[in-house]
Amino acid sequence: MCGRYSITTDPEAMRRIFRVDTLLNLQPRWNVAPTQEVPVVRNGDPKREGGRGGRELHIMRWGLVPFWAKDIGIGAKMINARAETVTEKPAFRGAFKYRRCLVPADGFYEWKTEAGRKQPWRVVRRDRAPFAFAGLWELWEGTGEGSALETFTIVTTDANEAVRDIHHRMPVMLFGDAQFEAWLTAEPKVAAGLMAPCDPAAIEAYRVDPKVGNVRNDDPSLVEPVAAAPRPAMPVQGSLL
Repeated sequence: MCGRYSITTDPEAMRRIFRVDTLLNLQPRWNVAPTQEVPVVRNGDPKREGGRGGRELHIMRWGLVPFWAKDIGIGAKMINARAETVTEKPAFRGAFKYRRCLVPADGFYEWKTEAGRKQPWRVVRRDRAPFAFAGLWELWEGTGEGSALETFTIVTTDANEAVRDIHHRMPVMLFGDAQFEAWLTAEPKVAAGLMAPCDPAAIEAYRVDPKVGNVRNDDPSLVEPVAAAPRPAMPVQGSLL
């Protein structure tokens, strides 16, 4: 699964890479967690910009709330959508067909047990360039005036060779404008072809400080590499003689 990520890219680079006009006073985030509100790119109103609708940056809550949900609590359980079942699950199939989005990121975190404790790893592109997770978004109308909410989920797939030793799943990572455009605008059959692990040679993983596990921590130190934790010493067996 993908339960934490970072997006610290310079606003002007975001504008250029994702081809959006409005950046909404974005701030760097080193530790994005579920239920938080973060930037998402989607196609805009099709009545604008020559009939296709340009890309727009929106702030959405992480954790998809289906339109039929009675309350938003279900969203905390829907931070990820499995690529293998996204076209079948009632919560995701409509969004996959009509409401795909890009979730800008420059790294994500996964945890692995090492030396008796959970060690976080950060996965990034080798060239450290930003990318996008394949996402789905939904509008929840709510139960009264002013309660409408836009939410999203991140599509996951089997881990590739670069991630498999850390976790068996990974987010679908999209690189470059051609993949961005295909995910946003292509027919569902074409978009489905993008829901696969990325080239393992394009990414790498390194250990980071366990304090990333606390959602209250959100600063540049979280993305700095750390050494492996020392293994606990074996107890010395006393002499029986």
